[in-house]
This record gives sequence, structure tokens and C-alpha cells, in this order.
Amino acid sequence: MNALYLNAHLQAYTEADVEWLLERLPAWRREQACRFRHLEGRRQSALAYEELCRGLREEYGIEEAPAFEYNEHGKPHLQGRPDIHFSLSHCRAAVGCLLSDAPCGLDIEIIRPLRPALAEHTMNAVEQALIQQSPTPDITFIRLWTQKEAVLKLRGTGISEGLRDALSPESLYGIHLTTEEHLAEGFILSTATDTLHRFEKI
Repeated sequence: MNALYLNAHLQAYTEADVEWLLERLPAWRREQACRFRHLEGRRQSALAYEELCRGLREEYGIEEAPAFEYNEHGKPHLQGRPDIHFSLSHCRAAVGCLLSDAPCGLDIEIIRPLRPALAEHTMNAVEQALIQQSPTPDITFIRLWTQKEAVLKLRGTGISEGLRDALSPESLYGIHLTTEEHLAEGFILSTATDTLHRFEKI
């Protein structure tokens, strides 16, 4: 089972709306959200948690606010529910939550101008060639970036494992990878799901 919950209407939430959302959050999550200095970061954090809550209600009938526990790399898991896997992601254009019965990863990124130095640092030679030959190199880069991030978030290691080889055949073995380009809204997202259940929960 995979279910993606997405909110691409962030700018509709005013500062008053965000304050109302923050008041509804559990204290620990409100504290996390309020670490963001600007309204935009607090809005994204609050709405990402809202999408998780919405997904848990609709997919599992869970009404209570979920609490997190974390692995050694900081990947969150639902406290007391090892059967439910999730991944949160947010950017200025959208927030989302991927729910699954297997380890999973979600990454959402806004489309922004390509930075050649960043591409050189994070992409292997084949990927760099794809970007250079693309009629839309900025979109191609973000597409690859979200795929890499989704895979590493699934694995629970984050970018500490390295981005350059994240899409190698060995790394993708047993992983189902999908990408959606929301070009009109200015963002791209990718999801990764472990089809073989090779990755441990904690």
C-alpha cells in the first residue's frame, strides 16, 4: 500500500492560519515548527504534519496525534506502529506525506535555476551528461535530485550516504521509484518504496 497526501496551496494559509495550526499541534511538534525563524518554514512544518495526520485518519482510522521516534540518522518513525511507514517533505510550493506498509521516501523540490557546481558535486558522469544535453537542464537536475533524496530517505541514511551513486543499479535494487513533474505549480516530487522490505525500521 502506498498513499501520497499532497498540499500545493501553501500560499493560501495566512499568518493567522499558521498560528491556528501551530496551536493545534502537539507541544513537541509545535516546538520543532517554531524553530523556523520565518513564517514560511513554520507553515511548511505545520502543514506537513497535517498531511500525515490526514493520511493516518483516512488510511488507518487513527485519530490521535502521532508521535515520532528516530533512527541513528534522524529518520522519523511512528511511535508504537512499526507496521506503518511514512516520509515527509516540503518546499515553498508544496508539502507532502507518503504512507506505506514498507520503508519509503518522499522528496519535493521547487524548480530553480541550475547550479553547475552543485550538479558536478552530486551527479555522476552519466547524469551530468543527461543534464547538459537536456533542453530543460534545471528540470532534469531537480528530477534526478528528488529521486536521489527519495531513495536515501527510504534507506534512512540521508545524504550522508552520498548522492552521486544513489541511483546506481545496486542502490535501486528492490526499490520502486516514481516521479511527478508539477510544472505549472513549479515543483517536482519523487517517491521511493522498498518492494523487498530489505531495510530495517530503526
